[in-house]
Parts: sequence; structure tokens; C-alpha cells
Amino acid sequence: MIEDLLPVLRDRYPTFFCSAPLREIGCLPGWLDLIDELCRTLKTYMDAHPELPPIQVRQVKEKFGGLRFYYSGGDMACREAVARAEERSLSTCEVCGHVGTLGGEHWLSVRCLDHVNWSPSSGCA
Repeated sequence: MIEDLLPVLRDRYPTFFCSAPLREIGCLPGWLDLIDELCRTLKTYMDAHPELPPIQVRQVKEKFGGLRFYYSGGDMACREAVARAEERSLSTCEVCGHVGTLGGEHWLSVRCLDHVNWSPSSGCA
């Protein structure tokens, strides 16, 4: 399991993730493919529209069980792509990336049946 997503994303999308204050990606590795797909979509769009303000990712985290992707730059099409990815996170297990369900007793999270009782302290995915 990839523990730290920031180096992976910084390597793939250096212009998006070069912000000095960005120190970590605050979500589990099951969302890596979701974030990667979002960034690929944004990069393709931004490459086709060089007149737009460049995208700078400020923070990526889980909040209320869903992905939050905070950034500057881009335009409405970028905001719509981010909104779609955030919506998809609500049915994607954040541990493994398979189909999951939003739920939880103490705090909200999205888990598949295999990871419904998983916690970061339990270790293995």
C-alpha cells in the first residue's frame, strides 16, 4: 500500500503539486486512482487552454467521508471535473479503491465490504 500519495502525485503532475505549503495528501491510497484520473483530466484540459490561470493544488483530504480537492486557477470546467471526482469518492473505498458505501458510527468514511472495519491503526489493507 502506498502510504504517502504526495510524492507520487508530485512526480506525475509537478506543476499542480509544486506548492510549498502542500505537505501531504490527507486521504488513504484507495483514492489515488480517482485523484490521478482527475489530475489527468485537468492537465489535458489545461494543456488545451493555456490562457487560463495555472492550477495550483492547495490541499487534498478527506472530509465528512468524501474527497476534498482545494486548488486555485482553472475555470468552471475544472470546477466541474473536481465536483465529479468528489462525488465519485462517496462510493469509492478510500482504502482499496473498490466500490464502497459511505457510513460509520463515529465518523463518516467510505469502505467496501472487505474494509468496513478497517482503521489506519490496524495496518494491512
